[in-house]
Amino acid sequence: MYASTNSAKFLAFLIVVPWVIDFLVHDYVMMPFLERYVQKVPLAAELLDVRRSQKLHMVNDLKIEKARYRFEVEIGKSPRLSDEEVWSELREKAIELRDEWRLENRKAFANIWSDMVYGIVLFLLICFNQSKVAMLKFTGYKLLNNVSDSGKAFLIILVSDILLGYHSEPGWHTMIEVILEHYGFEADEAAVTFFVCLVPVALDVFIKFWVYKYLPRLSPSVVNVLDEVKRH
Repeated sequence: MYASTNSAKFLAFLIVVPWVIDFLVHDYVMMPFLERYVQKVPLAAELLDVRRSQKLHMVNDLKIEKARYRFEVEIGKSPRLSDEEVWSELREKAIELRDEWRLENRKAFANIWSDMVYGIVLFLLICFNQSKVAMLKFTGYKLLNNVSDSGKAFLIILVSDILLGYHSEPGWHTMIEVILEHYGFEADEAAVTFFVCLVPVALDVFIKFWVYKYLPRLSPSVVNVLDEVKRH
C-alpha cells in the first residue's frame, strides 16, 4: 500500500511538474519574447508570417464571410452596404484572420522550445529520482501481475488493434497531422503516407515477434489465450 501510494504521487509529480514548467515557458517566456522579436527582426517576422496553406484558409473564410453578409442582407437581418463598405468590412476581417494565423504560428514555434524544456525536465526528474523510478516500476509490475491471463491477452489485442488494425490508418494520419500542426509544420501528404506505410508495419512485425518469441517465456498461458482467440 505504501509503495502504491508513493508511486502514484511520484507519477503525478512526473506529469504535473514538467507540464507546469512547459506552460510557464510557453506562455510567459517564449510568447512575449517572440512578440517583441518579430517586431525587431524582419527575418523572424517573415518566417512566422502567414503560410501559403493558411492564406488559402483565409480566402475560404473570407468567401464564407461574404456569403454570410449577402444572406443576412437577403433575409433583412443586415442593412445593405455599398461595394466600398463591403470591401472595407472584408479587409478588416482579413487583417483579423492574418493576425490570428500569425499568433498561431508564434504559438507553434513556442511549442517546439517549451516541449524541449518539458522533455529535459522530465529526463532530469527521472535521472535524479532513480529510487522512486524503481518503486514505480515495481508497482507497475505488481499491478500487471495482478491482471488475469485473459485480461493481459485482452490488453495485448486491444493495443495492437488500436495501433495496427485495418481501421487504424486514418488514426495514424490524423495523429501525424496533429503533431505537425502542433509544431507549425505543414503536412506533406507523400511523407505522411510513406510514414504510415512503414511505421505501423514495422510495429506489427515487432509485436508479433515479441508475442511468439518472448511472451511464451514470460506467460505461456497468455499465449494460449491469444491462440484460442485467433482460432475463433
